[in-house]
This record gives sequence, structure tokens and C-alpha cells, in this order.
Amino acid sequence: MSKARWLMLPALLATSVASAAPVTAQEIRDLLPLTGFERMGNDAATSMLASVALFQQFPAAQRECMATPIGEVLNEALVDRLVANLGNDGQQHLKRWQTFYFSQGGKRMVASQRQMMYGTALPAEFEGEPSELERKQVGEFMASGSYEALGAVLAELGDMPDGLPLRMSERIQSQCGVTIDPEEFS
Repeated sequence: MSKARWLMLPALLATSVASAAPVTAQEIRDLLPLTGFERMGNDAATSMLASVALFQQFPAAQRECMATPIGEVLNEALVDRLVANLGNDGQQHLKRWQTFYFSQGGKRMVASQRQMMYGTALPAEFEGEPSELERKQVGEFMASGSYEALGAVLAELGDMPDGLPLRMSERIQSQCGVTIDPEEFS
């Protein structure tokens, strides 16, 4: 092996080690506004408070108070689950997500999701049909393991992970002074 190849070996090893590293909770929190998922916990809390019969027995002011701690716990659960589930592939997925969500296709996808979920106006740059490049970017992302990893975490959260009801109950108690049995969330 030539001397030049041996000199490149440490750089190659450093690159492979850097890409096989966990992601931090702060990195995930910083990414969420790009993905359109930054309001997921808050939206779920609002929906839960409006549709679950248990909460209808509380006055509107208490329900409004409970929305904040429930949303916080659900948002924290999303971040925690992403960090835990991504493991040593976290940095690899984070880079893939950043690349996609900063792309035109990623921005269009998030704008379309926000329009459907919140009734927001679609920015003028996204009116009309997606470009071939945007379709390609979305297709490649959806075919990637990074998209699958995100989908797996979202599906897992839908099943109310262990400990989540207790965390919500404790947070509601501390912030709103309302006692709710954690079993009521199941």
C-alpha cells in the first residue's frame, strides 16, 4: 500500500466513526421545526382534551391549563424516542433529515402537511404541481431508512409508551393542580 493511502486511513476511520454516532436530544429539538413536527405534542394534547370524555368533566380553564403539560410531555417523548431508537445511527439519520428538510422537496412536503393539518396558506413558491426535482427528493427520502426510522417512532408513540401516562399525570398535577389517575390515559 502506498504511503498516501496509509495517510488517508485515519481520515477515513474518523469519518466512519463520526457517522456512526448517537444524536443528542438538543439536535432533535433543533430539527423539529424543519420537519413540521414541532407542534405534534401540542396538537395531540388539544385533540385529547377535546375528544376524551374524562376531560369534559373539567372546566374549560382547567382543560386549557392541562394542554400545556400534556403537550410538553408528548413533545419530550417524541424527542426521547428518536434519540433512543436511532442509537448509533442517529447522526447518519440526522444528516439525511437535515439534507431533505432543507431541500425544495422537503420544504414543499412540510408546507403541504401544514396546509392540510392547520389550514395555513400554501406559500406561493409551492403553488401548482411539484417539480421533477421535488418529486425526486421526496421519493428518495421516503425510500430511505431515515424516513422509515421516523415513521417507526411516530407509530410507536401512537401506542402510548410505558411511563407516559404517569409523566402526564404528574406534570398536570404540578402545573395545574389537577389530579388524574394515569390509568385514565390508557
